[in-house]
Amino acid sequence: MDNPLEHPSSGYKKIFESCEELAEPIPAHVSGKIPAWLTGSLLRMGPGLFEIGDEPLYHLFDGQALLHKFDLKDGHVTYHRRFIRTDAYVRAMTEKRVVITEFGTAAYPDPCKKHFSRFFTYFQGIEVTDNCLVNIYPIGEDFYACTETNYITKVDPETLETIKKVDLCNYLSVNGVTAHPHIEPDGTVYNIGNCFGKNMSLAYNIVKIPHHKEDKSDPIEKSKVLVQFPSSERLKPSYVHSFGMTENHFVFVENPVKINLLKFLTSWSIRGTSYMDCFESNERMGTWFHLATKNPGEYINHKFRTSAFNVFHHINCFEDQGFIVVDLCTWKGYDFVYNYLYLANVRQNWEELKKASMRAPQPEVRRYVLPLDIHRVRDISVISVS
Repeated sequence: MDNPLEHPSSGYKKIFESCEELAEPIPAHVSGKIPAWLTGSLLRMGPGLFEIGDEPLYHLFDGQALLHKFDLKDGHVTYHRRFIRTDAYVRAMTEKRVVITEFGTAAYPDPCKKHFSRFFTYFQGIEVTDNCLVNIYPIGEDFYACTETNYITKVDPETLETIKKVDLCNYLSVNGVTAHPHIEPDGTVYNIGNCFGKNMSLAYNIVKIPHHKEDKSDPIEKSKVLVQFPSSERLKPSYVHSFGMTENHFVFVENPVKINLLKFLTSWSIRGTSYMDCFESNERMGTWFHLATKNPGEYINHKFRTSAFNVFHHINCFEDQGFIVVDLCTWKGYDFVYNYLYLANVRQNWEELKKASMRAPQPEVRRYVLPLDIHRVRDISVISVS
């Protein structure tokens, strides 16, 4: 098959530029042959708008959420796309500016307001984005687009229309959840998110959304916190992008990339900082592996420490003869690799960027093998198989 990046219509150099949504599906270019028996739809999320009016969005994860759909039937493919009508998108389109702070782009008060009114808008508290550009997954018989905040957005998988926004804080003790849940064959959804309480106590909660019931009730309304992982630092939770799950256990990797919670809760609303401005690294922490049982959900009160690395995606987790095997895509060290995903960087030639003075980190696959019974393995903190 042809390399899609080399196809004349692929627009390789325009991958990180804004595009328009489609009024209706269009035929897709197919290289090779798709089997006639292959039928169905593929839904994918991604950023599709990188400037609002005259204001640029600075980070790859700031682009406004665009829902893509590929329909396969009788060896043919049609393609459709629509922007999700989140509050972040609708208000930005209405006011022609960035209204809600995104991952790497700060929102500022309306320049048309008088100075006195603009001053007080800084003290209205944090308005969390609902720009659900990262992933889409099923809950019951419905589909929800998501990012890493407490908001998910229900969409129609047929028409791609936006149906409603759901605040998970109304149902669960979380301040945000990842965009990479695990889904059981029966439809049960598991996810993990940060939680900070009244006394600034931090934890990471595994949440469970049950499978669809015959009574047609909304599974989200019956969601619950299943088990809680403790935080190694009181005021600085680790950034969590994904987690591991085996048949009987959860695996949580607590990495040295930290969110400065005090900065997140205070300086953002005063000085107009973004999510990226609240990240920092703890070079002395290393990386910790936490385990919990799945049924019932109970924290295993020992953890494993290894050298510092960044991790975003788990490749695989499984149990084997009393051990949990964890395969990860990692980056060495404690520097936050999302710094390299500012659009000013990703629009450059990546091979040239790797040679530059700000050397881009290179990912590597690592396998860690964790004993479930620590008494069987003496004098060991973690077993690493490179």
